[in-house]
Amino acid sequence: MISKQRGALDEIIVKMRAGRMTRRTFLERAVAVGLSSSAAVSLLEACGGTSNSTGGNGQTVNITFLESETNGVFAGLVSTFNAQNNGVHVTYNSNWSGEDSAKLLTVLTTMLRARSGSIDVFPMDIIWPAEFGANGWTVPLDDKWPKADRANYLPGPLEGCTYNGRLWAAPFFTDAGLIYYRTDINKTAPTTWDDLVNMARAASPSTTKLGYLWQGARYEGLVCDFVEVLYGYGGAILDPNDPKKVTINSPEGVQALTRMISWVGTISPAAVTTHKEEDSRSAWQDGDAAFMRNWPYAYSLGNDPTTSKIAGKFDVHPMLYGGSNMVGHSCIGGWQLGINAFSKNPDAAWKFVQYMLSPDVQKTIAVQLSNFATLKSIYTDPDVLTAVPFFGKIQVTECEAAPGLSFLSRHYGRHPEACPRRPDQADRSSAGLESVTVGFADHREQIARL
Repeated sequence: MISKQRGALDEIIVKMRAGRMTRRTFLERAVAVGLSSSAAVSLLEACGGTSNSTGGNGQTVNITFLESETNGVFAGLVSTFNAQNNGVHVTYNSNWSGEDSAKLLTVLTTMLRARSGSIDVFPMDIIWPAEFGANGWTVPLDDKWPKADRANYLPGPLEGCTYNGRLWAAPFFTDAGLIYYRTDINKTAPTTWDDLVNMARAASPSTTKLGYLWQGARYEGLVCDFVEVLYGYGGAILDPNDPKKVTINSPEGVQALTRMISWVGTISPAAVTTHKEEDSRSAWQDGDAAFMRNWPYAYSLGNDPTTSKIAGKFDVHPMLYGGSNMVGHSCIGGWQLGINAFSKNPDAAWKFVQYMLSPDVQKTIAVQLSNFATLKSIYTDPDVLTAVPFFGKIQVTECEAAPGLSFLSRHYGRHPEACPRRPDQADRSSAGLESVTVGFADHREQIARL
């Protein structure tokens, strides 16, 4: 069945279950999109509601879930939920690529400003909960999700979903920047930025086309990459004793940016200043580089022998450090699930969110997508550690994380009076960083402006 047919069927199923379509019209439209008469009748019977429906009138409650598709995993999760026949039916909307969070933010804020409930459950980047909470765009979950159950999940992502003392989203999976390295080229991983540079020079171009791949395009990914190098050199964005004081203009900040500039056109291609995550991953999986900075999702995709030339030939390592510093820091990201404050069925939406937080689903996204699940028990699950061994090597619950963008989200959750428009900040910061990496601006001047 093509996606257009499936979309048409989803539409008539929703209308039938909501009581907005007659049986005759349903059958006529089902046949029109390609079903046989007997199949249409069977589908009509399946849409008739269940005795355990939450709708109160024998009808199933319908909600819409927006999420990008990844190898059919999310479609499978939705199908499993719907098969439980628990009075809630989820229509899965995969009309988002998953790479451009800025476009998703525009779609969501446009919908929410119009007070539309067309999407009931949607993904939220880690830097959005404060903004959404301040505007009343999502349903607070404090009364729905008992504290005793929340204690089973990672505290950092929960804190990132909190603004002004309330929980505005549920943490689905977290993220941390990682260094990927080819084990068929280097038996040991680098621990410092100097190590990486030296090892990349030794590998390229004699063994690989490129030394090091990262994200240098003008978007928030560049800010994440810079934050990791900045904190790796001992720098900081904000003064820990004064959350309104920016400290990025420092010797460590200049040192970090100078280091990144030196990569362009040497161990990294000049085109790295146009790279986003998928650009880096594509070249990495083609075997073009010895090292790459990326998120955990690239691990499972890189180990798929049907699409990757380096399956089984790489490993990951925590983020590096430089200068006189001795600790590396990863920028923490991640995605949450928000319930539309204008949804007509918030309780049904919460039932689906609960399912997505369940051990089975959290295990699925860890094993099949190598996502850092937020349920703590995942990190000691034998099946997970077999499928993604680095989960046991990189302790997400204790890792040294660069405050970065998610620190701002957590920090401003505690200090609402200081809450900025963080997506705008990320865009301005990435513009300044890009102008430096492509050689259009002096890095010392730009670091002062940041």
